[in-house]
Amino acid sequence: MALNRDIYENLRYRIITNELGAGRQLYEKALMQEYRIGRTPLREIFQELQRNGLIEIIPKLGTRVATLDLRTLRETIQLRRELEGLAAELAARHIEPAQVENLQRLLESAARVKDNSAAALQKLSDLDMEFHQIIYQASGNRQLKQMIESLLYKMSMYWFQVGFSAAEFREQFDELEELLLAVGNRNDKGARNVMKRHIDHFTRLIKEKMFS
Repeated sequence: MALNRDIYENLRYRIITNELGAGRQLYEKALMQEYRIGRTPLREIFQELQRNGLIEIIPKLGTRVATLDLRTLRETIQLRRELEGLAAELAARHIEPAQVENLQRLLESAARVKDNSAAALQKLSDLDMEFHQIIYQASGNRQLKQMIESLLYKMSMYWFQVGFSAAEFREQFDELEELLLAVGNRNDKGARNVMKRHIDHFTRLIKEKMFS
């Protein structure tokens, strides 16, 4: 049976944005009623969320939203920095004109988000995620894309759990503009370096939030 993508993506979004907070128990019967879905397809969705590191399925205890600790954060950052750097380098070599146009469109949309509301933060997060996913797609490496997306979802959880503001999140788009320039100019090494700086910037903000 094919995974119900709409329900999966909705649950994933609710977890990432902290609507379903870390450690929260997920009850099958309640979700089956809410989404009008059977037990088997729901469990398939749970398995996909577990593969992405967003939930924990504990035998005899049930299913809960994953709690992200410092060790998980450190490991995720280490992997994401190297893999996303590679994805950006490959994207600079293989990106198509339509993908460059889509990246530009996303940056223009982000520039129009001026306020610092919770809705603005969610909008910027969505645009950031879509931007990165275009880079992954442009890399032309399907396995790399799959690996990084799981890391991206985990990092997105941290954005909301530590309480980033829209203003702080908006800072990230300065580097994405540099990344677009490097990718559009086929500067593969430059794209890799910009992406790594982008991840390092995010890491600094996370640490400031967690230890301030």
